[in-house]
Amino acid sequence: MTATLDVPEQNPDLVLDQSADDYWNRYQLTFALYSVSDRAIPSAYDGLKPGQRRLLYQMHESKLLPGNKPQKSSKICSAVTGNLHPHGGTSMYGAAALMAADFQRVKVIDGQGAFPRIQGDIPAADRYTEMRLSAPGAALTAELDSHAVPMVSTFDGEWIEPTVLPAQWPVLLCNGAVGIAEGWATKVPAHNPREIMAACRALLKTPNMTDDRLVKMIPGPDWGSGASVVGTAGLREYITTGRGHFTVRGTLSVDGKNVIITELPPGVASNTVQERIRALVESGELSGVADMSDLTDRRNGLRIVVTAKRGHSAEQIRDQLLALTPLESTFAASLVALDENRVPRWWSVRELIKAFLSLRDSVVLHRSEYRLEKVTARRHLVAGLMTIHLDIDAAVAVIRGSETVDEARQGLQDRFKIDAVQADYVLALQLRRLTKLDVIELQAEAERLDAEFAQLTELVSNPDARKTVIDKELVETAKLFKGPEFDRRTVLDLDATPVTSGAGEDGPRERKVNTAWRLDDRGVFSDRHGELLTSGLGWAVWTDGRIKFTTGGGLPYKIRDIPVAPDITKLLGSGVLPEGFHLALVTRRGKILRIDPAAVNPQGVAGNGVAGVKLATDGDEVIAALPVSCANGEAILSLAEKSWKVTEVADIPVKGRGGAGVGFHPFVKGESALLAASISATGYVRGKRSVRAESRAKASIKGSGLEVTPAG
Repeated sequence: MTATLDVPEQNPDLVLDQSADDYWNRYQLTFALYSVSDRAIPSAYDGLKPGQRRLLYQMHESKLLPGNKPQKSSKICSAVTGNLHPHGGTSMYGAAALMAADFQRVKVIDGQGAFPRIQGDIPAADRYTEMRLSAPGAALTAELDSHAVPMVSTFDGEWIEPTVLPAQWPVLLCNGAVGIAEGWATKVPAHNPREIMAACRALLKTPNMTDDRLVKMIPGPDWGSGASVVGTAGLREYITTGRGHFTVRGTLSVDGKNVIITELPPGVASNTVQERIRALVESGELSGVADMSDLTDRRNGLRIVVTAKRGHSAEQIRDQLLALTPLESTFAASLVALDENRVPRWWSVRELIKAFLSLRDSVVLHRSEYRLEKVTARRHLVAGLMTIHLDIDAAVAVIRGSETVDEARQGLQDRFKIDAVQADYVLALQLRRLTKLDVIELQAEAERLDAEFAQLTELVSNPDARKTVIDKELVETAKLFKGPEFDRRTVLDLDATPVTSGAGEDGPRERKVNTAWRLDDRGVFSDRHGELLTSGLGWAVWTDGRIKFTTGGGLPYKIRDIPVAPDITKLLGSGVLPEGFHLALVTRRGKILRIDPAAVNPQGVAGNGVAGVKLATDGDEVIAALPVSCANGEAILSLAEKSWKVTEVADIPVKGRGGAGVGFHPFVKGESALLAASISATGYVRGKRSVRAESRAKASIKGSGLEVTPAG
């Protein structure tokens, strides 16, 4: 007898029959678009993310203006999440704390309490701190009451919010931004607000200003954290194209046996640097460090003191700190922002300034249109009242002779040729407005309204007139940045050289090197053995002819034993190539290919190599990968079954990758393959054969027991 299990039928109402494409388009794509346009990427116009915009709008509506009493941060953040931004209060307070941090280039929020002073600081709980808008922050919301920007309904339809803030200064360029969304990431460096405001005025006056002049006005970033930009590489590129890599270095000074760290690169936290230094000391890579002290306080700011051991130089420790820690790092500028349709795209600095100026033009236009409506309506009422004043007795008689308000309104319209709006205004007047003095005031008001009407009409219809107003307002706004706290903090050390640099085909170029790792000949990255990636370049060669160069970029800091590539099954060897060296690939069929690493793009950890040497036959393979240098007078010793040969490196031409190489070892009768190849330093060169290399070859052959002769 077999037991059966009764399975209940599935309720069809609980089954979602949907294809993967439909599911992606309905759910995943919706979320991706939301994360891009409503969370992580700022607007190119007011420079704010939605959460930041809603926070400032809520503070404006709560009258938390400069000079007013601040309010508890918890109350403000709760109001934002309840009214405008349906997310957690923790994330909102984090955004608020960052806008109130001391290392922010322009503090938008005036925070009272324990807000971050250096990068990596954690603010006090929101129930202990208070906030209000700073003067620059108030300048971002000041024109909201003038109907200067469009308003839309909030997520629940119970309130309204602005689509952009009527910002009077370009927040995105002054304070920078960092954000990661689905398929998009933005990383905008901060700049000096004085330089940005001057560039805004210049581009307003001369929209076709040359890139050279723009770069002269905005020479580079200026973070509130200070630090310095080392070298010129990447600066012009990111300003003119929106993309560029440049080297940023913290501020380190030497005082006797101490190295004192007082400024960090942007985005680098103090505890991250300290943990890295401790790890390097434990691993022995910073063997000259005796002690490290964190003397940071709220009065003096960041101060990390690294003490050198006796017999070790503090200058050397300083150079090692720059090479092995994030105290010198690469800033990859990526100027991504949302356009007017909330679609992300790349922007140059020029385009971001023009977007801000476009916002200012829109603000002046909208507030002028709104004010023009008010002035027009008031002029209409004043004109009706002045008509009534011409014969007040008749107006009083019409009103007194009417039995109803409607009859009085119609009587005034018929008697004085005014419309219903003007008549209602007259009927609502107090008797004191009928004095002779009021007539004089009405005439003066009419003249003021006529002048304002003409001015507003000109602003609405003439873009050049709006430009004049925008320029005047930029001058007034620039006064916010006159204080010493807005002096340039980031040093542009354009003549300095980064600790990690290399040379490319088109001259010097900088490389980001992960110097915290070592690469051994087994193809494994580790932090304890192998050759340290300092000024060199990691390399790997496979027997099938593939080659890979790597800077070690993308490696984590604490995980060990990471393969140089995902597939190392046919790996011949790997190591670190010193500066100025080439890599020679020797094949079993007697071919050699000398490759300049500058001609090959470095790959990340995920790269499996690119075509190095093209193998001639199926039985051919790479048997040796040799770092070579002409400057050291080196030669290559190749050994076959019956012959040997010494070839000077200078005689081997430099070829591009992907070639078949050149023949360098002619085989004697009965030979078809090389057994080995190695580097042998030369002594005195005789013809094309090295004395020292030749003696080494004979010793090697004698030890092997073979009877061989020199190849041709």
